[in-house]
Amino acid sequence: MEYLFVLSTEGGWWLKIDTIEQLTDYHKKTDGHRYENALRNFFHGNRPEDLLRQARDSKNPEDLISLYTNRDFQYMQAALMQAENVGGTILDGFSMLRVEAGFSEFKDLREFGSVYINSSGGHTFNLEYSQFCRRKELIFPHFTEKDIHIKQYGENGNHWYAYIGDMQLHYGDMRKWNTYEAAKEYAHSILELC
Repeated sequence: MEYLFVLSTEGGWWLKIDTIEQLTDYHKKTDGHRYENALRNFFHGNRPEDLLRQARDSKNPEDLISLYTNRDFQYMQAALMQAENVGGTILDGFSMLRVEAGFSEFKDLREFGSVYINSSGGHTFNLEYSQFCRRKELIFPHFTEKDIHIKQYGENGNHWYAYIGDMQLHYGDMRKWNTYEAAKEYAHSILELC
């Protein structure tokens, strides 16, 4: 299967899914890993209430902020709330989270024709994007400065093409620049969104 990743105009890569087969494939490949750390923390005795107490007792507001923004802590809390709602275990809670996320993505896919999923598992149905790249594997793009390269058209060509990794950059319909510097500058502006 081929995967289409799009770069949001607000920054960050998203996987664009527009068929039920792609959505099913995505869940088969990611569901087991998304909650792994949260589950491991729980079974090693790191309960949310204990973690909260430790963060509050430290008297450092940054510890509490860090805890509340920790994805694994959020998953653990959500799974425990789901488990409480159905009178089950934390494993039931994680199953409910999977079902809830999958159903919401399916609903967006059916209603809007596509769903966009970020590397943290968050999703949306409406996304403006400026760049895209295709991958054979379900691995979100990660580019750095060293991935930027600029190619001149022919030996003495008048135009320059900008690439980041294997992704040719474009600005609307424009895929070439009149100077090396302009192409390089645009590539840097796109890299900042990555």
